[in-house]
Amino acid sequence: LYPQGFFCFALAFCGLIPAACWRYTHSTEVEETMMDMYDLVYEEVRRNTSSVRRQELTAIHEAFLCCGKHSPFGDTANIERKTCPSSQVHDAGQDCLKEIQDFLKKHMDFVSTLLGITIGFTVYGMILTSFLWFSIYFSSNLDRKGKYILR
Repeated sequence: LYPQGFFCFALAFCGLIPAACWRYTHSTEVEETMMDMYDLVYEEVRRNTSSVRRQELTAIHEAFLCCGKHSPFGDTANIERKTCPSSQVHDAGQDCLKEIQDFLKKHMDFVSTLLGITIGFTVYGMILTSFLWFSIYFSSNLDRKGKYILR
């Protein structure tokens, strides 16, 4: 039973280590992909009036509580009036690229902390199960055998 427990902890450890390594080596990849996706949807809405893309952009604005972006390609007020929540349009809104970046940075830090804690508990579990198994395995050999005679 104890070797199976150790094996389960080792298997979890072998899955958590690559996840933690990927998190640190590709830390900005998720952030850049999300911002690229927002740029793509925003520019498609700016170029034409596709209702599907406009709904997607409206959903993004509502989810991140932001409104539009600072674009060097021209006036964005028309897009922002159609796709931003009314409270964001009157308050001049927040730049969505910055809001997405802040949101992902905060949540990726949480994921990193959770990965670190989980790896720590996994290593702790492997150490405990191995000590438990060794103590039970070797305790059977420590019993005294034979007869003792007092003289």
